[in-house]
Amino acid sequence: MSSPWLSQAWKQLSHQLSEDSFPQSLLLRGEKGLGKLQLAKFVAKTILCSEQKHQACNQCHSCQLVESGAHGSLFLLEQEKPKVDDIRALSLWANQTSSFGSSKVAIISDISLLNSASNNALLKTLEEPVEATHFILVNHLPFKAMPTIMSRCQVLSINTPEQSWVKQWLIKQKVRVDENFPLIYRFCNGSPIQVKEFYREQLFTQLQQFILQYQLMLDAKANKLADLIHKQPSCLQWLGHCLTLSFSLAKGLAAKEDFPQFAVSNTSDHTINLAYQDWLHLVKQIEEYPGLNIGQQLYPMFARFKEK
Repeated sequence: MSSPWLSQAWKQLSHQLSEDSFPQSLLLRGEKGLGKLQLAKFVAKTILCSEQKHQACNQCHSCQLVESGAHGSLFLLEQEKPKVDDIRALSLWANQTSSFGSSKVAIISDISLLNSASNNALLKTLEEPVEATHFILVNHLPFKAMPTIMSRCQVLSINTPEQSWVKQWLIKQKVRVDENFPLIYRFCNGSPIQVKEFYREQLFTQLQQFILQYQLMLDAKANKLADLIHKQPSCLQWLGHCLTLSFSLAKGLAAKEDFPQFAVSNTSDHTINLAYQDWLHLVKQIEEYPGLNIGQQLYPMFARFKEK
């Protein structure tokens, strides 16, 4: 694996593959940006490799087909908004005999994107396993897979690497780490790749401006959060991090001296928690209905701080 923070997870999966004890259904869960999909694809390539069991050789015909996206025994569902028909197509594919006379692997890149009907269709597929067909599901936190789906899978948590480890990794990558690193680490979900990209694109000034508008929201003052998120939808994730840090400070779970810009004095932790639930709901809504007016959907959250 090219990502060293995935080595422990890969070691476990590689052992299961070499011992022929790999589960029929595997669920990889963890923060977004840690390379879970990359790991899922490498596992799939290893399962389909015709030369060795413990790790893909990257040389055989099967490995080359996986690399080119042309392997008939690999089903990859990466749509931004999967439909129930996509899951039904997966089920039909799973019940077909492999043209390569070997195992088959299906990967769903983000099961939190599935709606209720798609989840039920997937559950039915997992409940009726087909011999030599494996399912690898990717689950990004903070969203959780349905309990019924999790019960059908071996769940493997991909842990976020420690802040000190990420810092050392960045230094080895010749990234100039500064005093803002602890905050950047938080806002990048602890993902080494995302932190590296954050520094490369020099996004800290943009983040500072966003935090300033967040502080205005906490004080129930006019702010430009809605405009910023409308122009840059990825900033919606920043809002979630802001609320999480404010709640952690209010509960004493983080040190004020580390993140003073998120400390609140005249807002209850209950209000912040309700705002965070609003944020979670909005993120799910946007996944289901991409055309939503984000700014308009944010106003109920803003209203909570005016009512305090």
